Amino acid sequence: MTTNQTSISTYHEYILEAIYALRYGLAYYEIAKQIPADTGSDQSMLIAEINSRYSFLMISNSLESAANALLLSLNLDKEYYAELERTSTLVKFKIFCDFLGKRLDQGDIKFGRIKDIINCRNEFVHPKPRKATYRIDNFNSEIKFEVKSTKNRNYPAYFSEIKPTHVLTALEDTLIFISWICFDICKLEIQDGAFKLGFGSYGSTGDIDNIGEDYEIKFDKRTFGQQ
Repeated sequence: MTTNQTSISTYHEYILEAIYALRYGLAYYEIAKQIPADTGSDQSMLIAEINSRYSFLMISNSLESAANALLLSLNLDKEYYAELERTSTLVKFKIFCDFLGKRLDQGDIKFGRIKDIINCRNEFVHPKPRKATYRIDNFNSEIKFEVKSTKNRNYPAYFSEIKPTHVLTALEDTLIFISWICFDICKLEIQDGAFKLGFGSYGSTGDIDNIGEDYEIKFDKRTFGQQ
């Protein structure tokens, strides 16, 4: 029997799933916005928000996978890699830059925006039950929770409050950040960097092209091997 191998749990695998879920969520979000407030209950907004929240988590997973892939590309001793793998996501990106003799500016806004995503992700996957103040929106009767938000992008630190617009911003920031690390700071060639991130694999950009066109966003696609 022939044994075959392929790359799994890669940056491209997670980011493409995030993009697909976001596209699906945005489609239902547009449907929901067309429904009059006095029509009654509709599933469109619920589907939009569930897919968007899932997309947000996949975006955060793509960051972790990208950081690990870059460390793996350094071909470190297994025990040394295992030690580094236990550090935080942002520290891993810094270590990668350090090994290439480059400096990651942690004061840059791009770093701060990704820190927002990671902080939210930590809140979501390590939830702490607590009381929250809320109010009822008089216009559409929606419940509005008063929860803390992140410093730069004002993401709500409560899973159910993540909206499609938050995820659009998170996707754009993530693509910019990883490209900044690989191609602007570390000066990797586009194809080589994309190959390292995918652990020997690539990904297509069909869905992200469509989102970019629909929402007039010019996404940074260098992590897919494109200029």
